[in-house]
Amino acid sequence: MKFQLNQKNKRLLLIIGIVVLIELSGYGFFASLFRLIGSVS
Repeated sequence: MKFQLNQKNKRLLLIIGIVVLIELSGYGFFASLFRLIGSVS
């Protein structure tokens, strides 16, 4: 049971890491949102 939880946590951390990398590279959802807000105002 503990091993399965560890595997799930590793997968979650991997997904979070990939999302953070995409956001920092400037192609993520939040980056696009800020760009849109910036272009409107």
